[in-house]
Amino acid sequence: MRTLLLAVCGLGIGTGLCLLYAARNPAPPRAESPDEPGLSLSPRRVLLAAACAAIAYLATRWIAAIPIALAAAWFLPGMLGRDKGHEHELAVIDAIAAFTEMLRDTLSAASGLNQALTVACHHAPAALQPAATGLAERIEARDGTTREALHTFADQIDDPTADLVALALAAASEHPTRDLAALLSNLATTAREQAAMRTRVAVAQARTRTAIRMITATTVGLAALLLIVDRNYLANYNTATGQLILLWVAAIFAVALRWLRALARTPQPERLWTTQAEATP
Repeated sequence: MRTLLLAVCGLGIGTGLCLLYAARNPAPPRAESPDEPGLSLSPRRVLLAAACAAIAYLATRWIAAIPIALAAAWFLPGMLGRDKGHEHELAVIDAIAAFTEMLRDTLSAASGLNQALTVACHHAPAALQPAATGLAERIEARDGTTREALHTFADQIDDPTADLVALALAAASEHPTRDLAALLSNLATTAREQAAMRTRVAVAQARTRTAIRMITATTVGLAALLLIVDRNYLANYNTATGQLILLWVAAIFAVALRWLRALARTPQPERLWTTQAEATP
């Protein structure tokens, strides 16, 4: 009884410390990328998590194995898989650079900026196609000013590099300049450099993601091996106290993996042309 009381007290203290840290260091709100694994209740994920929980319980006969297996099946695929969000960001930056170069080359043959934008949007790279199509439709329909259409275009792409290009084009639509082609060349070069820099960062951070996979595989593999080879070694977890401790250890492991995952991510730069920035005089 005393051991159980100590375990419960330790669990409460640890939970309180985690809540205190979360309260003092709140995570900033971030829009979830459609390519990034999230918490959507897809039937496939629910069935997979339920199957893993059932298998874990049948293999161990531990009640604590059910929430641990559910959490593992729900979160680990997204944590250990490819960083699709980063791949999408790189594809968008490359597409912005290609679109800017295409627009620069089209300016010489077009009768104005709006016509050049319309032609370039119709041949935009796949990563920009939905936003570019909408931009061309708004310009052709004369739905608002060119600046408003470019602002919507930048909002749909949601990338600081796209903001740079859109701001330059918006300024050119209001104050025509002879150096627009040179400016677009410089912006395209900047976009290429941004993509190269993020690629180098991704290569360095891939080591952290590999370490996360190795740690997780070693831990899960060792637990499975003990269950098969030497079940008596885990006999202490058959008690209520043992399962409470198992839950606490699993929670610590999950927090450690979450921190490692955070180390392997690059903070997204703040956008330059937001609604607030547009409203600021």
